[in-house]
Amino acid sequence: MRSGVIAQKVGMTRLFTDAGEHVPVTVLRLAQCQVVAHRSKEKDGYVALQLGAGTRKVKNVSKAERGRFAVAKVEPKRTIAEFRVSDDAIIPVGAEITADHFVVGQFVDVTGTSGGRQDPGKTFKNKKMPGHLGVDRVTTLNLKVAKIDVERGLIMLEGAVPGHKGGWITVRDAVKKSLPKDTPKPGKFRSPAAEVSTKAETAAVAPQEGA
Repeated sequence: MRSGVIAQKVGMTRLFTDAGEHVPVTVLRLAQCQVVAHRSKEKDGYVALQLGAGTRKVKNVSKAERGRFAVAKVEPKRTIAEFRVSDDAIIPVGAEITADHFVVGQFVDVTGTSGGRQDPGKTFKNKKMPGHLGVDRVTTLNLKVAKIDVERGLIMLEGAVPGHKGGWITVRDAVKKSLPKDTPKPGKFRSPAAEVSTKAETAAVAPQEGA
């Protein structure tokens, strides 16, 4: 069982097939989705990855949270989610999961928060208004991955996804569908060590000033 990801809902568009037919898709963007902690059987009683996405200003983060992110060597995250995984699907802390974690054609389950977006979007004192609406967790099963853009961190899914534009969505392998044979395991990600190595290599070959 692999980890899922946290993505941000960009909106809807459409793709055209080779036959000229258009397919409505929802565009999701991976916003620095990184592993911030592990859960182990020995310590926690289960195996899971804790992921964070987006960024927050340090001044808006509590001291305890700052310490947790400092240990993981990642910037403070805007949202956190936990994914149960199997023992062989552990991804290193600090690694950034990329869009090709999923493959075109596979099915995924998506969970988002429904939003009460109707005008005026608030209640007034002493005024009779409809009851509380929205902020429910809604899961849509078996959405097909239509396209992936690794460079821009985009995942495009056929059909509609729960949640409002700009909202945070969790995406993971479909429970009721089998994985394609070419699905990467434990997943596709950029490790911190690889990024540091790449930066060092770039600096080494870069022309020096005055050369």
